Amino acid sequence: MEGNYFIFSISIAVLIVLISSIIFLFRRKNSRQSILLIGLSESGKTTLFTQLAYNSFVSTVTSIKENEAPITLKNNKTLVLFDLPGFDRLRSQYWEKFKFRAKGIIFVIDSLNFMSNVHNVADLLYQYLCDSFVVSNRIPVLIACTKQDETRAKSAKVISSMLEKEFNIIRETRIGALGTTSGDESSIQILGDPESLFKFSDLRNSIDFADCSCVKEQKNLDNVFSWINSIA
Repeated sequence: MEGNYFIFSISIAVLIVLISSIIFLFRRKNSRQSILLIGLSESGKTTLFTQLAYNSFVSTVTSIKENEAPITLKNNKTLVLFDLPGFDRLRSQYWEKFKFRAKGIIFVIDSLNFMSNVHNVADLLYQYLCDSFVVSNRIPVLIACTKQDETRAKSAKVISSMLEKEFNIIRETRIGALGTTSGDESSIQILGDPESLFKFSDLRNSIDFADCSCVKEQKNLDNVFSWINSIA
């Protein structure tokens, strides 16, 4: 009798744990109803944020805290848009705080000054794409290439190609480090198949690129809005 009671108690305990786990996972999944705007400082994140959230152009300064606003989509569903600081001393702190809310990520690139920042842009994007939460949850990412109203701005197609080349260099450096480090090799992440040239299409996450402009006279955010609606 006591044996049956013990088995019954264990079964109830296991069932409670399973139900609690399912509820936790469900709540966590449904808590991911946000779009995160990330990127280097002065990449145009806050300008893009004000256009997406308020359809308004305002002069901006470097953000030292997050900006937050709800946006209503075509299906009347509402997502929360977060503009996270790009300043290097704050970037990681805010990323770790908000990444678990992400339904999607918009990585903003200043297309006009891309050539002078290509190494820093690639290194930062690589870090985000290696993040275990982003990878395991297959968070979709949009690379928003801003300032396309400028004649010297690089197109999304060119930026995509150059980033793939930079990622190959980053991977070679990291693979080399694997052969020399005596530390924790699991902390060195390699994106894609190291036996072939890197392509964004090889990643488990959906990676899209979009040309866009926030200038009032030549505003073009259709690609960005279409992407947000597609993942909602």
